[in-house]
Amino acid sequence: MEEKHFSDKCRRCRICDGEHGLEVEKNCTRSQNTKCRCKPNFFCNVSECEHCTPCTTCKHGVLENCTPTSNTKCKEGSSSNFLWFCVLIPILMGALICWWRLRRHRNKKTEDLESRPSVTEMMPIKYADIDLNTYITSIAEQMKITEVREFVRKNGINEAKIDEIKNDNLQDTAEQKVQLLRNWYQLHGRRDAYYNLLRGLRKAHLCELAERIQEMVQKDSTS
Repeated sequence: MEEKHFSDKCRRCRICDGEHGLEVEKNCTRSQNTKCRCKPNFFCNVSECEHCTPCTTCKHGVLENCTPTSNTKCKEGSSSNFLWFCVLIPILMGALICWWRLRRHRNKKTEDLESRPSVTEMMPIKYADIDLNTYITSIAEQMKITEVREFVRKNGINEAKIDEIKNDNLQDTAEQKVQLLRNWYQLHGRRDAYYNLLRGLRKAHLCELAERIQEMVQKDSTS
């Protein structure tokens, strides 16, 4: 819900974050912020949405279609399907136990390797001291707010600053992400920032995101 205010300062327009299932309903004007809504096949059942949830896909038919404010209601499966489910439960449980034991065995073998520097850390990054200021907005759009908070928290930004940025942009998670990354970059400085960004994302198991950022930077540097 848009609220009137009497500030004499202009504020940045809200960004409808597509990564969180949002799209623009009304564009930003001089007197009113951007109005966002859920994209098709997404819904949000609270009054003030920071993100939308994908609609459920029904296997046995739809009772009620998904709307911007409510999830799909699905028909229940037949009794025969329930019997099959009961038969499959013991099989799935056995497979899960075997998988867990195998994973535990592999983890024991890799304990000694975890203390060694990884291949990624040992390899020199070609554009180690590139200026990230022009990329921060694009990087933020590809990350979830929880991922950004976790990254900056592990890389020097204290909880007080994280809370301050959140409170300054309560209804705008997209702007929160941008400001958190900018504060991290200002604190870190340009030297090795690109390298540490990619390394931090890979340590957080966001390797695919790190690859996309690296491709974006390399594409710009060769154009």
